[in-house]
Amino acid sequence: MQQSTALRQRTTRKTKKKTHRAHILLLWKRLMFFLGLAVVFFCVLFLPLQLKAWRLQSELNQLQQQKQVLQQQQQQIQQQIGYYSSDAYVEEAARQELGLVKPGEYLVLPAIPGKAKPLPKNYHANTAGPIGD
Repeated sequence: MQQSTALRQRTTRKTKKKTHRAHILLLWKRLMFFLGLAVVFFCVLFLPLQLKAWRLQSELNQLQQQKQVLQQQQQQIQQQIGYYSSDAYVEEAARQELGLVKPGEYLVLPAIPGKAKPLPKNYHANTAGPIGD
């Protein structure tokens, strides 16, 4: 009788251990299921926001590149304005386009056959002086 009681106790303990393990395993499965469900929920919730953030960052990078290009163009235009406003350019343009000369200088126009250019309208022979002096 003692043997049967001891056997029953061992069997009961084994059964309890198995039941306890099964219960713990079931709890872990449920926990993992809900954790997985939570991960999926947050992915579905935050993935569109992350995609929008990446798109906006890309757009920001493009706009910064455009800004840099436009700043370089602005700097070039400022340099051109400075040059075109300078006395050196005004003098050069007056000499090349209008044929103006300073007092004591002579205007020399190359004679190319078939491509004769008339003298500028404001050219006066008495101010330029004789050629060959």
